[in-house]
Amino acid sequence: MNDLRLIFGDARGSKSLMMCLLLITLGPWTELSPAATSATSHVSDSGDAFQRLADLELSSNRLITTMSEVDAAGFIQLLEQKADFAGPLASSEKESLRQSFVRSLQLMLKDENTGKLVKTQLAQLYATWLTPTEAQELTADYDHVGPDASPVLQVLRQKFIADHLRDAVQTHWRSFKVPNPGMSPTLLPGDHFSIKNTAYQQTEPKRGDIIAFRYPKDETKIFIKRVVGLPLDRIEVRDKQLYVNGELFRESYIQHIDPNVITLPQVPRDNLAPAVVPPNAYFVMGDNRDSSLDSRFWGSVSKELVLGKAMFIYWSIDPVTRVPRWDRLNRLVQ
Repeated sequence: MNDLRLIFGDARGSKSLMMCLLLITLGPWTELSPAATSATSHVSDSGDAFQRLADLELSSNRLITTMSEVDAAGFIQLLEQKADFAGPLASSEKESLRQSFVRSLQLMLKDENTGKLVKTQLAQLYATWLTPTEAQELTADYDHVGPDASPVLQVLRQKFIADHLRDAVQTHWRSFKVPNPGMSPTLLPGDHFSIKNTAYQQTEPKRGDIIAFRYPKDETKIFIKRVVGLPLDRIEVRDKQLYVNGELFRESYIQHIDPNVITLPQVPRDNLAPAVVPPNAYFVMGDNRDSSLDSRFWGSVSKELVLGKAMFIYWSIDPVTRVPRWDRLNRLVQ
């Protein structure tokens, strides 16, 4: 099997908060009631107050820290319940995981569209639960109090995580687990990584991009491969060497695990006759060239089947030893 596995089930049915990973039940809120005036009135009259507070929450990393603490706790609980996990995690490992979640959230929110959406939703949440004066007071005191000094902000952070974070993340991101070695050494079995759904809304995939897409022969399956050929490129493989438009295409990221060269025309792994990539399609190959089911065998991928661009690894566990690969966390996929 060369298809990917969606993390912990279909994202559309999941109640998880970060990258469709976690199933978390937050504790009861401290008392907090919606502001007496309508949220619409607040946004129109004093939107800047709520926007400034949202800016502070994101730029200070206090919201991200709260997210990571909640998500790491939930993820650790899920891991330790799985039969194939060698755990339990030591305290230092739990802290490493929490820090990894912080970096993962920072990577996602660094994306302009994701950050803008989160900021807008935060401001709308504040407008529902605070008066403009309350928002201004929280903003004025923000730098003079610690991250846990305001009970109101603590509650609003938790409420945002519970009610809004999942939708904000799923709008732009999706997460998968690698089940096979077809993309080794770039992506290993047991790597959990995120793709950016909106990466190609205004741009086209480039050579070298690693993309997730629906398998053309069975669109219920999702594959991850590297783009090596663009529309109308002429692709050829000679004795394991890739040629694009007649020129040897040098690649530093691939590996060959079989020294034998297959010359049979019906097995195009090592020798592929010249083929032109159709318009609005891409020729994709796995980095583990001797163990990858890709465009050499079933043709190009139409653009409409592309789901997004792989961005970073947020979790990795060796499926044989069941031990986390800490050195792979937050590694960019490139």
